Amino acid sequence: MSEITPTIRVATTGRLGTERDVAFDYLRSFGVLLVLLHHTVLAYVTFGFLNPAAPMATFSPIVDGSKWAGFDRIALVNDTFFMPLLFLVSGLFVWQSLRSKGVARFFLGRLKRLGIPFVIGLVVIIPVAFYPTMLEMNLVYGIRQGFGGFWLDFMKGGLIYPGPLWFIWLLLAFDVVAALAYAAFGWIRLRSSRGKNPLLDNPLIFVVLLFGLSIAAYIPMSDAFGPSAWKGLGPFQMQISRVFVYLLYFLAGVALGARGLKQCAVRSDGLLARYWWAWVLAGAASYGGLTWIFTAAPGSPFVRYVFLAEMALVVMALTALFVRFAGRSVRILNSLSANIYGIYVIHYLVIIWLQYAVLRLDLPAGAKAAIVFFGGLAICWGSIAALRRIRAVAKIL
Repeated sequence: MSEITPTIRVATTGRLGTERDVAFDYLRSFGVLLVLLHHTVLAYVTFGFLNPAAPMATFSPIVDGSKWAGFDRIALVNDTFFMPLLFLVSGLFVWQSLRSKGVARFFLGRLKRLGIPFVIGLVVIIPVAFYPTMLEMNLVYGIRQGFGGFWLDFMKGGLIYPGPLWFIWLLLAFDVVAALAYAAFGWIRLRSSRGKNPLLDNPLIFVVLLFGLSIAAYIPMSDAFGPSAWKGLGPFQMQISRVFVYLLYFLAGVALGARGLKQCAVRSDGLLARYWWAWVLAGAASYGGLTWIFTAAPGSPFVRYVFLAEMALVVMALTALFVRFAGRSVRILNSLSANIYGIYVIHYLVIIWLQYAVLRLDLPAGAKAAIVFFGGLAICWGSIAALRRIRAVAKIL
């Protein structure tokens, strides 16, 4: 992920002269853990389904017979905010990196860190991750296909199922947008020496602006394509109704980073951190409102507006929590942060195979999910930490 390579010191100056804060590295790690949790619980939600006529169109690679309605809520609440959160945090240090490296070095670095894992993941990781779908089809319906045939079909099909790697290619595309913007407008400086900037310095104004721009980014696309459609060319798939919302959050992160993390709305001594409790209450209330209106009047035209407001408020609430309480460097969290990109790249393979491993166990859904999530995190963390001992791998992951 762009600028996902972490630092392990609080507000320290690195070799490129850029300043970072562990609070945002930990927030990024938390966002990735939410991704792992999301992909874990999808096997156990009550609305999951198998599709023997088109196995790759199955709801999730593994659909377990053990289910729990509580996982429905976890999956649905995650889906409202966790990807915008990751895009925003991924943009925070982009402008600093562009200023330090220049457009050409920045682009080549992003191409290496994002492009190489994307290509290897498509050819190796994702087909292996999806193969348990066929193993479950064999168990339930007697549909058999060896891995060799499955892999060939996957390749011949145009690699149209990138799994969570869609985030990586889209982030690379957004990095290109940021690089082009820097090349065109790099003379712009958003520092405190140029005076106040209420749009970027005041968290309340910032979240209102974010919400307003989200309406323009989401509503027309949702009207045109529907709220859940995925579109793309080959492996370059995206949730089309949200693509401009994701770009908006990414560029919002870029703008905050360009302004400076000691001056902007997310600074550790600002109103966001000082009134973190109010932001948490606002985020919780917005989710309660979204749940209520979606349950009471799912066809209401206001659902989408409440959804976008909840997205912005929950992202800001989580940011408030981390800038207020996660400013101190912690060794184990530094390790997690150092390995989090690699964890993201391989987690789908590990999670899906663990779901298949416990598929036939007579356990409640909660127990299975706990095994998959914590076991998957441990395997991914340990594997990436070991792989990153190889210098060439460490330069990418």
